[in-house]
Amino acid sequence: MLGKLMKYEFMAIGRVFLPLFGALIATVLVNRLLGALGMQTPARILIVVSVMLMVGIAVITLVLVLQRFWTNLLSSEGYLMMTLPVSTDWIILSKQFTAAVLYAASTVAVTISILILAGTQINWAEAAEAIGNFFRMAPFTPAQMALLAAHALVAVVLSMFAGILILYASMSLSMLINKHRWLAALGAYFAISTALQIITSVVASIGAVSGLFDRIGNIFLNSPGPGVIHLVFLIVNVIGAMLCVAFYAITRYMLKNRLNLQ
Repeated sequence: MLGKLMKYEFMAIGRVFLPLFGALIATVLVNRLLGALGMQTPARILIVVSVMLMVGIAVITLVLVLQRFWTNLLSSEGYLMMTLPVSTDWIILSKQFTAAVLYAASTVAVTISILILAGTQINWAEAAEAIGNFFRMAPFTPAQMALLAAHALVAVVLSMFAGILILYASMSLSMLINKHRWLAALGAYFAISTALQIITSVVASIGAVSGLFDRIGNIFLNSPGPGVIHLVFLIVNVIGAMLCVAFYAITRYMLKNRLNLQ
């Protein structure tokens, strides 16, 4: 069922993003061609167009993530969506995973476009040599490097999920009131973000005053191997997972128990 829900989500967003992605890639390729032909003025114009498309993709990605959740679940469409013979969990997860894929696809498209635009300014042979030297000089074995890369990937994924779920939680909390829902969602977002910043500041202050950070720094300096780095990644990923669970729980509770559609 999750696959079917995600299929309809992808069909809906694909009509918007596939033309945008295609236009961006085509623009940067034409720009490279014009640059190779010495047509500098049209090439500069296309650079401006490319940058505008990149910014547009970033903005539309955020807007579409918000709009798909709000329209399908919190507006009048929610009456139909919430009567489907699927659990609330599947509905939330379909939105979340689709949004994550959309963010990842947007990032990849923009990154590829930047690399194409900057292709003539990058010495790829030197870049490949520098990467090779880094791996040869790194004090870790290939297996350790692969494990560190896996930790980093998990951290990125959890960070992306937490960023999506805090938006869903904020919008869901807006159902507590009947008017000015968007303002309520915005207020909830800032309230949650501020609370997290306060907690982070308090923890940082305690760590600095107690000398904990100094001791952790000494451990880093005196501990060989990647063990400490693994521990840091583990702590970061546990915190990220806790945030995801908390935001997911808020969203799920509001949709199941405090549904208030407009």
